[in-house]
Amino acid sequence: MKTLPQFDPPANQDDFQPGEEQKRRTFRARWNNNLNRFTEQTLQNDPWTSTRQIALTEYYNPLNIDISEGQSTGAIAWRAFPRRLERFGQDRHKYGDEGPPESESDNPALDTSPRGWQDEYCEWSVTRDPTGKITKVMFTSENREYWHALWEIDPEIVLRLYQQLVGDQVQLEDLYLKDRNDNPIIDRETGRPAYDDRNQWNNNTRTGAVHLISPPNNLSAEIFLAGQATLLRQTADGRLITDNNALINCSRYGNPGRNSDPLIGGSVNAAVRGENRISLENPAGLYIQTPDFGSYVTPDGSDASDYFRIVRGHQQRPGEPMDYILHAVFEVPPDRGFTVSDITIDGEPIEYGSQIVETMDIALVGLTLPPVDLPPGALLCRPSPGGSGPPNENRLPRPVILRDLNMLLSASRGILDMRIEPGTTVENVALVASNIDEGTTIEFIGAPGISVEGLRFESDLLIFTMTAAEDAPLGNRSLLLTDSKGFHGPARVAMLEVVAPGTLASQQSPRLATPPPSAPVPFIEQNDVYFMGSFGR
Repeated sequence: MKTLPQFDPPANQDDFQPGEEQKRRTFRARWNNNLNRFTEQTLQNDPWTSTRQIALTEYYNPLNIDISEGQSTGAIAWRAFPRRLERFGQDRHKYGDEGPPESESDNPALDTSPRGWQDEYCEWSVTRDPTGKITKVMFTSENREYWHALWEIDPEIVLRLYQQLVGDQVQLEDLYLKDRNDNPIIDRETGRPAYDDRNQWNNNTRTGAVHLISPPNNLSAEIFLAGQATLLRQTADGRLITDNNALINCSRYGNPGRNSDPLIGGSVNAAVRGENRISLENPAGLYIQTPDFGSYVTPDGSDASDYFRIVRGHQQRPGEPMDYILHAVFEVPPDRGFTVSDITIDGEPIEYGSQIVETMDIALVGLTLPPVDLPPGALLCRPSPGGSGPPNENRLPRPVILRDLNMLLSASRGILDMRIEPGTTVENVALVASNIDEGTTIEFIGAPGISVEGLRFESDLLIFTMTAAEDAPLGNRSLLLTDSKGFHGPARVAMLEVVAPGTLASQQSPRLATPPPSAPVPFIEQNDVYFMGSFGR
């Protein structure tokens, strides 16, 4: 049986130098574990909230399935410019670079900062000279989960990359996640400061765009969306739903106001309707496609594509379905005598980086397999939020994020799981969950050896002390929540990992930099990707 040996990093990117082989192996193992966890949790779908979000059979984990008959879907591509901004007409380019006024937000729940509006898995930053002309536009489609995992292995490698992408002015301390008193938040598992993915060099549209930060733009959400889209849907009168927008509104697996989500979901659903199983093709990721330079004109008649430089990832190679670009810049060398702003697109000078983005696509690739059995019958639409209640809608206690209390902000962005070594105790463990009450209990499933004590309930949080016995077997644990009335859904897989002694740097809970009890607690939506609140900031 030919299974995928290991999930590879996006674009098979290798950020390790000679002499860092052990770090490379450790990172790749950690990355593989992350992608396997994202996939296995996706396969469970979301039965905690709806009877019509059943466990998935037509999405598969390539680590466990023979993929020798796999067929590429080819590029599933969408326009990189945010669809949310198209309604602003001539102002769309300005708002693409700078963000529209908060009063214009069409979804207050989303990040309304400039990068927050860049929500098509492509974000960019614009550099201007003293006269206001554009000298460089930086584009990224890199997922933030990768950078959190890399920081966990070695922050110096992350710093090295920042200095390559942004400049030597970046210092390690600039990248620390800090509390409201400006003290670094220490990660118990590494003994080092946690990573702030929205640091000063990656939180705006002027100083750089290293990796994605807009709340919807993450890899785990992409995998979850693709998995949910494998469910066939029908209307109340039995008609199969095939329209992209009708599907996303029916299943609620993403945001219908984006270019990306309806297209991804519709493409996946069409593959399943064609009697296929599907998964994202390795290496899973979101990839920038080379801009269409057909409408570009330079002052000296040179080819505008000469000024598009791939920094991370690569263009399409023989046998590949598309470009695998992670990071790129559009920049005219100073000795050419003109700037980016002196180039025109469709006869208009480039005044904003978003004009370039309108000529770009973002893409991913699926891998289809023949079905084992025919897909299950089409399901009715999932009820609308606050709708009909049981039996169509469940309200069962659902685990979302498990991590040390002071690390919840980092965990909600980087989606790294919690780890513990046998024979250790961790205080101030926090579980973010939905549909819980004061009598909710926690049980770890899969192997013995994990105990919980001192459990207390605070809104959407359960806080407790956790101990791993000396003889606790290594491996992942699922987490089962049961509310005070005895109701529970399935145990959510891979919420905790018991790792070999010596894996983690610190066995003592750090001095916690946490907000007082009256401070807002984190709220994370059902697909685990949106973070709201002010935890630790």
